[in-house]
Amino acid sequence: MLLIRLIKKLEVVEINPLNHLNSIEQNLCNKADLARLPIAGNIELLPLCNMDCKMCFAKMTRAEMEAHAPMHDYKEWLDIAEQMSRAGTIFLLLTGGEPFLYPNFKELYFALKRLGLIVSINTNGTLINEDIADYLASDPPRRLNITLYGASDETYGKLCNNSKGFTQVMRSVKILKERGIDIKFNCSLTPLNIHEIDQIYQISVDLDIPIEMGFYMFPPVRTNNIGNEKYRLDAKEAAWARFRMEQLKYGEEFANLVEYSLERYRNYEQTEEYKSGYTCRSGNSVYWINYDGTMSACSFTNDFKVNVFKEGFERSWTKLLDHVGNSQLSRECHECKKRILCGRCAAAAVSETGNISGTPRYYCELTAHYVELLEKYERNIK
Repeated sequence: MLLIRLIKKLEVVEINPLNHLNSIEQNLCNKADLARLPIAGNIELLPLCNMDCKMCFAKMTRAEMEAHAPMHDYKEWLDIAEQMSRAGTIFLLLTGGEPFLYPNFKELYFALKRLGLIVSINTNGTLINEDIADYLASDPPRRLNITLYGASDETYGKLCNNSKGFTQVMRSVKILKERGIDIKFNCSLTPLNIHEIDQIYQISVDLDIPIEMGFYMFPPVRTNNIGNEKYRLDAKEAAWARFRMEQLKYGEEFANLVEYSLERYRNYEQTEEYKSGYTCRSGNSVYWINYDGTMSACSFTNDFKVNVFKEGFERSWTKLLDHVGNSQLSRECHECKKRILCGRCAAAAVSETGNISGTPRYYCELTAHYVELLEKYERNIK
């Protein structure tokens, strides 16, 4: 029975275009993917933030932003959102930078809700006060995704240059929970917070808030942040982080996960045809729009971009579909036995190699180390 429950849990993870969806939302997204309809979008409202996280791929100084492109007014975004809605978008994620720094965020948020969009928000959680919590509670978002960078102010100081960040986030969580606003934690694991992985997970348990920990960090594709990859885990550390994260998540079912994963890996046979297209929902039913208006499949693919303010949403989406449909990922990855346990994707290929058909060696090494950890665990429990 444990293994059956585990397989069902894994199947939900594999088919979700967005995490923690209910069954109705999952079915909608699955159908949109088959029809290649733009059901879910992400808008980066601005690249500015009140923190300075060392590994951030998106951050710009105000001078860098103005030199590249100024922010778009909320009425401009609302016009794009109306086009998105007509084209089939239901789910919309607002992100940044830090979205609560965006001018007229409140006005934009309520206007998007009036369009009937199901809105979620990514935030670092440090700026939320009683006033923000009150207006969110008056018409709640689908979810507030708070990035939890550590389990202490000390770690926030080292990683984010905010020595009060953890205290600020915990205060925000308290006032949000008091108002019944749905929260999910995200956590990007780096050399500066990996030592707190158990404490971070326990915080999510104690607060009864789901958490998604990222063991793999994409290299930044924006030129002003090239070099930030030095703050990601090396492949062996990332493999251990994945292993430990799953131990914490699955608890007593972890042994079944190991058995199931190794069985899939050892018995894997390549039967799928090598064909064009991405292996995820990005560019099929999900899209990303940078603060300057450039649409891409996701935030880490820069092999194709089109400006929605110049082209309009529907024309931009059609161009993106054509590009994704004619793209081919690595044949080597396609034929690799480890792909059954690997998170290979177009974004990893582009950001790691600069080419959609490139083979991301870092991820190959990460997965190989992960298999070694699974096999070592298997030997120790026999």
